Amino acid sequence: MKPLAFVACLATLTLCAQSAQAAESAAAEGTARYFLLEPTFVANFGHAANGRLQYLKADVTLRISTDEAEAALKHHSPYLRNSLVLLFSRQDDYAVVSPEGREQLRRDALEAVRAILVQEEGKPYVEDLVFSNFVVQR
Repeated sequence: MKPLAFVACLATLTLCAQSAQAAESAAAEGTARYFLLEPTFVANFGHAANGRLQYLKADVTLRISTDEAEAALKHHSPYLRNSLVLLFSRQDDYAVVSPEGREQLRRDALEAVRAILVQEEGKPYVEDLVFSNFVVQR
């Protein structure tokens, strides 16, 4: 092997090792990642004056930072989904149409998810909850 090729090979190995170390330290530091609760939530809500059903469709994404959190979310996904469907179906027009109402609904959903995880796992695991899609049909 030529000396220049050896140096290039050594430099490549060093960069690979540094990248692996950076990935490990990022995972150890708890780099944020996102967990989508699938499938999309669809729930009817409120009481329409005209007797028509009203629907809410939402994609719920949870911000987490560990593999342990992801495993807990996968394991408890049916329980979390049930709780969120019940929460969504209890809403009124104001809660799903106004920005303030949607923000309160987001906070309530985050609180519900954390409460279930604390009850089942002893840790809240979820740092934040966002609606990556939110559609209302009235």
